[in-house]
Amino acid sequence: MDIIQAIKHPKVFEPFMGDDLSSWKSWLVALRVLYGLPVQSKFGRNLIKQCTGRDPDKLPKAGFQTALFLTGRRSGKSRIAAVIGAYAATLAGAESRLQKGEQGIVPVISPSKRQSDVVKKYLRAIFDTPVLRKEITSDRKDSGFTLKSGNQVETLSADWRKCRGMTLLACVLDEICFFATEQETRVRSDTEVVRAIQPALATTQGRLIAISSPYAKRGWTYNQYKKHFGNNKSPVLVWNAPSRVMNPTLPQAVVDAAMAEDMAAAKSEYLAEFRDDISAFLSIEVIENLVVKDRRENTPNSDLRYYAFADLSGGRNDSAALAVAHRVKRKVILDALKVWRAPHNPHAVIANMADVLRHWGLNRVIGDNYAGEFAASAFQSNGIQYRKCEKNKSQLYAELLPVLCAGEIELLDDELLVKQLAGLERRVRSGGKDIIDHPLHGHDDAANALAGVAVTAARPIKIVGAGGY
Repeated sequence: MDIIQAIKHPKVFEPFMGDDLSSWKSWLVALRVLYGLPVQSKFGRNLIKQCTGRDPDKLPKAGFQTALFLTGRRSGKSRIAAVIGAYAATLAGAESRLQKGEQGIVPVISPSKRQSDVVKKYLRAIFDTPVLRKEITSDRKDSGFTLKSGNQVETLSADWRKCRGMTLLACVLDEICFFATEQETRVRSDTEVVRAIQPALATTQGRLIAISSPYAKRGWTYNQYKKHFGNNKSPVLVWNAPSRVMNPTLPQAVVDAAMAEDMAAAKSEYLAEFRDDISAFLSIEVIENLVVKDRRENTPNSDLRYYAFADLSGGRNDSAALAVAHRVKRKVILDALKVWRAPHNPHAVIANMADVLRHWGLNRVIGDNYAGEFAASAFQSNGIQYRKCEKNKSQLYAELLPVLCAGEIELLDDELLVKQLAGLERRVRSGGKDIIDHPLHGHDDAANALAGVAVTAARPIKIVGAGGY
């Protein structure tokens, strides 16, 4: 049974998709292309040209092993991700390539727990029919379930490394463009995710399906789009379509309102266009080359002059961070990086920071302009002089960039720091002014602390109320 037959079958996926599939017409064409099923209708052939830039007569008859669906918000992509995952686990037949005793797994991986919960609910709804419910032999409410065939369906959030050492029948990456933007994700780029997943699909020749709304022009996703969209010879399917092309029930008024409020964001979210106003701050390859492998923290040396920078928070949602560094000629050496994750008590964190500063022989620290006089008073009560930096974090990042590009810094082997630096975005604002900041739903406490201490150590900056370091 192919996936289209399964969607239309009253005892398989029809109860989930509904008996009226008219609003899913475009997705059914897309699935036919993915699985190498014939598309003969004029509507379907025109849609293929529009959404893939390909000649419908030159599509591979066996379909595609790797596919990237770039569609807008409310297009139904998470429901389709769940259907693809369920089909791979039950009817696709990839388990026939497993060795004796080998277990096949179908993970649907999302960038956040919030998104993972959405897909998880869809998957459970798919299997909530008399026929499919009987296939479940073990149900793990928090993640997935095991079927009679031995195949497992898993919904994972953020941590793709759980797939290492496993054999995958297929893998669905939901909202792949946002894997490096969510705070809870443990990946530093979408490229890293794909490289980790591909070997696990080799045994079964399973499909890698990535589905997302477009975002910044960077990483694996954008490279796949540039290389494979409109390429009749490409083995990778790239399907790019606005929300209303894939879901005609979405009111045009919703799109119009979004366009009126923020055109750049709406073009990405509803018209499925990559954003021109957002670019990567720096490539992850450059950042990783600056990391001293296995160096977690240095030992204080009384002959060296140290600098410190604190990134503070109220403790409810954002973490706090403290970085310590010194300079040898033109090179900045990051010596220590401490992060206090939220939620936390800011008074207790500042007391802990004071202890760390004294450990490095420091009685002063520069920091951001958080909470006005609170930070200065709290540090003062712990015997530390606090001065706020005159530069905002976007300015600090702009000054950090040439230090990073010139290789004039040594970074600690800290996964959070590398991830936050790689996730920073440069946004163009009105008047042509660039703003460098973390992405939506992201954080940059460790990166901001590094930028502050690196800029201070590389070129000691003037601080308010004092002559500087």
